[in-house]
This record gives sequence, C-alpha cells and structure tokens, in this order.
Amino acid sequence: VVIVGGGVGGATAARYIRMADDSIDVTLVEPNKEYYTCFMSNEVLSGHRTMESIKVTYDGLRGHGVNVVHDTVTDIDPAGKKVMTAGGQTLAYDRCIVSPGISFKDNIEGYDKAAMEKMPHAWKAGDQTVLLRKQLEAMPDGGTVVLAPPPNPFRCPPGPYERACQIAMYLQEKKPKSKLIIMDSKDKFSKQGLFTQAFERYFPNHVEWVSASNGGKITRVDAAAGTLYAGDTAHKADVANVIPAQQA
Repeated sequence: VVIVGGGVGGATAARYIRMADDSIDVTLVEPNKEYYTCFMSNEVLSGHRTMESIKVTYDGLRGHGVNVVHDTVTDIDPAGKKVMTAGGQTLAYDRCIVSPGISFKDNIEGYDKAAMEKMPHAWKAGDQTVLLRKQLEAMPDGGTVVLAPPPNPFRCPPGPYERACQIAMYLQEKKPKSKLIIMDSKDKFSKQGLFTQAFERYFPNHVEWVSASNGGKITRVDAAAGTLYAGDTAHKADVANVIPAQQA
C-alpha cells in the first residue's frame, strides 16, 4: 500500500493497516518531516497552548513498521499502479490511498498568497497559526478583529466559532477594549445554538456575529489597507482572519 499524504487521514490509515495485518508493506509519502495538528491549534491563538504542544513527528508510524518517505508526489499512474515523486522515486503499489488534505478555492477577490501573509487564514496549522497569534499580540487594546468563516462545505465546521471563543478569551483577558466581529458567508452554522449561548454568556462585549443576509459575506479584500468588503461596504480591521472556501 502506498499512501499519499501524512496528515490525519493518511497517518491513521497507515497505522491501522499495519495493526490489522503486519505482513502488508505500507509506504507513506509526505513532504514535511513534522506535522502540526489542526486539533487544538485554536488554543495557540488564545495563548493556552504552544505550537510545540501540537507538533508531532513520524517516529510513531515508523514504530509500527511504516516506511515513511519525505518527498512530494507529482503523479499517480493508476493503470501501471505506480506513484512518482519530485525526488525521482517510483513506488509500485497494489493499493493506493490518496489523502492530501484540503485546497483553497479562489472565492474572495484579492485574497491571494501575498494577502494570506497580511490576513492569515491559519486553517493549516503551522506558520499561519504563529502569524495570526503575533498579530493578535501586536494589536492595540481597542482594536478590531474580523474573522471571516468560509462557505460550506469546509473542514471542521465548528472550527471558526471555536476560534472566535478562543480569541475572545484572549481579548477579554489582555485587551478588554477590543472586539471580534464574525463576518459570516452563511446564515447558520454548526452548533449555532451552543456557540450563540457562549457568545452571549461569556463574551457579550467582545463578540458580534453578522450573518450573510445581514451583510456579513466578505467578497473582496484589500490586504495592504487592512480592509474587507462585503459587497460595496468596507470594514476596517486591525487583525483580519480570512478563511477561504475549500475543496478536497
């Protein structure tokens, strides 16, 4: 078995195939030597967790007898049952599992790679998580954070609203004059009743949710100016967390 991608899906498949039958030869191909889990990464933003605490290596999989190859898959030949890598390797397989994670869709005008360094998405844990945390720390008390959740479907539906709670906790403790505005591309979201109750009970002065039908859908950004646009309406942000639409 050759597995493309060493995130949660690929790593889980590799481990349990070996546990089920250790006579099966399993090779996992993943370019990164360390993996930062999206699980608990929102807690890094509130300061309740460190990046080091969400970092894992591939030593555990090697302990299960998985052959871990740090390389990037460039092509798959399903007829010939071969996987090719950027490093020039050709890996033959009887079965191939493809688990490369998510890609972003270009659904927001102006939100390109350069904009992501100004308005981080932090939806792939790692450097973007660190960047967003640093921006929150640098923001003056009284500043405004704008969080723009993506349209459905996307990875981890409760994630943006968990993030809102974590950021609100940080603001409440460290920057009590500041506010978080959720500019949503949807009119309803996962576990909405639970989160709305939390916003009202714990963060009444720090969180505001704006639905799509009330002008919340962000359609364009000017990252250099720190401005987000919902149609023709401009919203200035001291810190902008823009999470684009996603696909497998």
